[in-house]
Amino acid sequence: MAGGPENESSITTVASNAEAGIIDRAPAPHPPLDSADLQLRLQEILQRISGADPQQITPDARLIEDIGIDSLGFYEILIEADECLGIKIREEDLLQFRTVGDIQNHLRTLESPDGQAH
Repeated sequence: MAGGPENESSITTVASNAEAGIIDRAPAPHPPLDSADLQLRLQEILQRISGADPQQITPDARLIEDIGIDSLGFYEILIEADECLGIKIREEDLLQFRTVGDIQNHLRTLESPDGQAH
């Protein structure tokens, strides 16, 4: 029953949602972060993933040995960078990170106008 009352109701709901502006859309782009904001946001992400003391999360801190990031944590960094910062990190790049500074430097290159954020 393609033209039944149930379909008309669905069409009306979709039209009403469109008028109200609540149709699914791509997320709004994240505004560019300055270096201090990037460092703070990354520190928050790493603290959330590892549970480490924020004072331990410095550019020289080693991800595995000092902060306690495990293999799953590396993938959580990838997801969080995309969702929280709007920056996509390639998996092959992710596995090269050894320190917090490595991630910061990589994120800065992806944020730059000539960076490859794919």
